[in-house]
Amino acid sequence: AGNSGIQYRSKVVNQEEFVVGGYQADIEAANNYTGINYEERGRGILAQRGQRVTLTAAGDKQVETFGDAAELAKSLRSDGWNAYRIVARGNRLQHFINDQLMSEVIDEQSDKAASDGVVALQLHVGPAMVVRFRDLTIRPLQD
Repeated sequence: AGNSGIQYRSKVVNQEEFVVGGYQADIEAANNYTGINYEERGRGILAQRGQRVTLTAAGDKQVETFGDAAELAKSLRSDGWNAYRIVARGNRLQHFINDQLMSEVIDEQSDKAASDGVVALQLHVGPAMVVRFRDLTIRPLQD
């Protein structure tokens, strides 16, 4: 059991303690949160698995369901590696796992949206666990 994630467009909150806050592509062993978009130290869960959420300028959520969370979870591997792809183009943030779109956020809340920041690999607090990442690639997107 474990919870982890990939932080992106995040801000360093405490450099000595390795604490960041910002968008997070979640992944965890029980697959309850895997694929969601969570804003660490911010607005919390922005989009669940299977949701396309527009965060309006006023901070309201407009939610569209494009897939069933349980059905999408069937594409996740519990006994091997999963390929996580994050596409952050402008204010559109998409999380793909094994080439399957898991969640999408369109962040129009300009006072809270992030357009840049650090990338960090998260190990959630809790019981002892091992989290592994491999073959990390960061590349700019062409418009």
